[in-house]
Parts: sequence; C-alpha cells; structure tokens
Amino acid sequence: MSTFEQAIRFTTDSAGMERSLRLVQAAVQILSSFALPFDLLLVALGAAAGPAPAAPAVRGVLAALNQRLGLARRYFRLFRFLEAFDGAQKALAQLTAPSSPADVAWLDVLARTFNGMYLLLEASTVVDALQVPGLALWGPERERRVTVEAQRFWLLALACGGLAALARIPAALALAAVPATPAGLAPLADAPTGEKDGEKEKEKETAESKEALRRRERPNVRAKVHKLGRTALASAIDIVLPGSVIGWISADPGTVAVAMFVTSILTGMDVWERCGREVAAGK
Repeated sequence: MSTFEQAIRFTTDSAGMERSLRLVQAAVQILSSFALPFDLLLVALGAAAGPAPAAPAVRGVLAALNQRLGLARRYFRLFRFLEAFDGAQKALAQLTAPSSPADVAWLDVLARTFNGMYLLLEASTVVDALQVPGLALWGPERERRVTVEAQRFWLLALACGGLAALARIPAALALAAVPATPAGLAPLADAPTGEKDGEKEKEKETAESKEALRRRERPNVRAKVHKLGRTALASAIDIVLPGSVIGWISADPGTVAVAMFVTSILTGMDVWERCGREVAAGK
C-alpha cells in the first residue's frame, strides 16, 4: 500500500474531505485571529502581488472564506443524523450482550443520540444558512436559537463520547497483562494419579496457549488504547467549540480556531487509518 493511494482514498472519502475542509477553515480563522500570522500573510500577499493589500480588505476576504468553508462542510453532514441514530439503536441493542459493560454501552447510546439530535437540528438550518433572499425555514431569530440548541446537543455528545472512550481504556489494558505460566498445578484430591497428571497437563497447555494469544494481541491492544486516548483527547478539546457558542466556556475566536485545528488532525487520523485499511483490503 502506498501513501499516495491512501491519500487519494482520503481526499475522495466524504469524511476525509470534510476533515480536510475543517482543517483549512481552522487555518483561515487562525490567520484572521492572531496578529503575527495575519501580518505574515500581508507580507506574503504583498511580495506576490506588488503593494500589500489593505488589512480590512484581507480580513473581509478571510471572513467570507471562513463562512463559505463552514457552509461547504455542512453539506457533507446533511444526512449524517440518520447514521447517528442508527448507531444509537445498535448501541442500545448491545446492552443485552453480557460481554458489554452496561455503563459504557449507555454512554455510547447517549453520545450517538445527542450527536444525532445535533446533526438533525443543524440540518434543519441549512436553508437559512444559504442566505437566499426570500428563502428561509426558521427566520433569523429562531435560526440562531436552533443553532444554539444544536451546539448544546453536540457538547453533550462530545462529553459522553469522551467518557465512553476513557471507560474502555482500563478494560483494553487488562487484555495486555500476560499472567506468568504456572510452574506447577496442585493435583486433584480425589482423582487417580494418571488423571491428575493429565488434568495438570491440559491446564498447563491451556494457560500457555492463552499467554501466547495475549502476547500476539499486545500490539493490537496498544493500538486500541492509543485510539481510545486520541478519541477522548479530541472530544475534550472539541468541547471548546460548542461551549463557546452556548456561553458555558469563555473562548475567543483564536482559541476556538486552534482547538479546531488540533482536533481536525486528531479526528482526521481515524479517517486516514480507515482509508489505509480499505486500500490494503482492496489489494
């Protein structure tokens, strides 16, 4: 598998394209929010096109570009609420599985349900976001209220999703613990000597096979723990975005942009790895 093929799959995948646009949008907002990057941009534009353009004009271009990129990303999420609600239903079905901890399963159900509500409310405001004169579903005031409520659901989804990822890390680490192979096993009290030895040998072979299996699974466990930690970290940082809209978190646009930039990379890595597996599977 070549990196180029993986990059092609990533940039033609809907989730990969949305993450790419999100990263670009974050970079645009960083340029417009901090003095040093903005001044460097003015210098670069002046070097490329002669006299440096006026700062207000450049800020206007960046603001318009930020808005267009945000709208473009929403098209990729337009019907994702269906996927979220379907995932919530499947997570709810797993509550009956004895191997699934109920508390973690409930966190999954809540995270996916809250995310579905966020995506559904956001999808309902797309018509208003187009800003076509005479075409609106909610109207300016109600559209803003619906947007705030959508962000509230997103914050709850991030909190539940992050907690679910953290709750799964101890269980994943437990799989990596390899018990020492027993040097000897106590004989069965009421069994004949031959049966005792046979039972001891079978138990020893079983313990050795389990140990070998766990040793083989250690790299997979480490990868799983790394992915869970990355998910929890991305969810924790992403809370800044809806939190600032709702008013629960005090964050300026620059801080929000930096958080968006970091989480775009963290969450984009999951899509990148999935695309790599799909390319490898197609070989």
